[in-house]
Amino acid sequence: MTHLTLSRGTVLALLLQMLVCLPALAVSVPRGINEIVVLTLKHSAELAALEKETAATYSLAVQAGTIGNPTLELQGSTGSLTGSPDERFASIGINQELPLYGKLRLRREAVQREAEVLQRQRDNAARLLKDEVVTLALDYSLTSQRQELAENLVKLNRELVAIAGERFKAGDIPELDLNLAKVELARAESRLLEVEREIIPFRIKIASLTGLSESDIKLADKLSIPIPLPKNQDLVKQALASRPDFLALALERDKAETESCLAKAEALPNLTAGLFAQWQRNSVEVGGMSSINSDTQLGIRLSMPIPVFDRNTGGWSAARARLDAADSRRLALERTIIAEVEAAISRLSSSERILAMFEQGIIPQLTENLKLTQEAYRLGEVGIISVIDEQKKFFEVNDNYLAALHGKRVAFIKLETAVATDFAGGVQ
Repeated sequence: MTHLTLSRGTVLALLLQMLVCLPALAVSVPRGINEIVVLTLKHSAELAALEKETAATYSLAVQAGTIGNPTLELQGSTGSLTGSPDERFASIGINQELPLYGKLRLRREAVQREAEVLQRQRDNAARLLKDEVVTLALDYSLTSQRQELAENLVKLNRELVAIAGERFKAGDIPELDLNLAKVELARAESRLLEVEREIIPFRIKIASLTGLSESDIKLADKLSIPIPLPKNQDLVKQALASRPDFLALALERDKAETESCLAKAEALPNLTAGLFAQWQRNSVEVGGMSSINSDTQLGIRLSMPIPVFDRNTGGWSAARARLDAADSRRLALERTIIAEVEAAISRLSSSERILAMFEQGIIPQLTENLKLTQEAYRLGEVGIISVIDEQKKFFEVNDNYLAALHGKRVAFIKLETAVATDFAGGVQ
């Protein structure tokens, strides 16, 4: 009986321990932005589709460079139906079309360029998707830190209500001051609820992009994390050398140029060569006497169309038009890239100046003013309106400071996207 009781007690203790540990296991682990990006790229159906299309096009490139199948020709005749039963004829031949002037190579290269274009388009889609998800994560981080700021404001107002309550009980302030403190506390709590409500759409969006559950979305990155600034170099040249959309247009131009050479080659006909063997039997009558002859022949047959009417003029003109169109699109995109890089550099520089103003002067002074005002109110040297005003300033300025931090991080991401280079060493 004693052993049974001990066993039951041990099992019960283990079950209780498991129940205590379950909530700890259910807590979501904070994830870095780079991890969110990796999960998004892996979960993207569009990127997966582009990769499959690229693989399919590479397979078509192999097929385009394959020579056509030979043609088997069989022929036979008999004179049985025309009163000449001794006359018979049979032949067998194999014909092979031989593409000339490098047509197979040009076709294969044209399709290979198309596959490379799809690969660059996939890389460009990944670049834009990374920009979207990182910006979304930064927006989520901004809202999270605004939530922390709102919680701090609630804490400050609760402390203010407690101090006002003590002073009201002591008869130092009228009941109106206590009511004002309670109103500010209610406003702070309402603001906190609004910020908490704003977080939900960001979690849902990130969950849909990464394939995670909404409860698993928790970021470890903060807006205040220092970011490496790009080195002094020609970012425009770097962007033109690494932007996948620009590289895709360069490959499209190469493809159009290859198709132009192919159109010229298509104006010249292909050679068809064949081998044949034929057997013939016939009868010859001379002076009332007949004889039967049999003959077997082997030969070579060559044929080639004469390019009189069709010289593929329309195909060559279309290829030249596509080549000119590729040049025009490439030039337009080059101008767009230059404008994007210059705008991103200007935005980052402006955000750095704004952030420096907050960090070097505004935030330290405002924090000191709030502490002095709170202490002065505790000592009865200032009224409650002064404390409320300072707390409002503290919240508004810190909210603007968070927006400035967010603006700098977003400007940095936009510069990375414009240049298509990862300055921070994360996921490219």
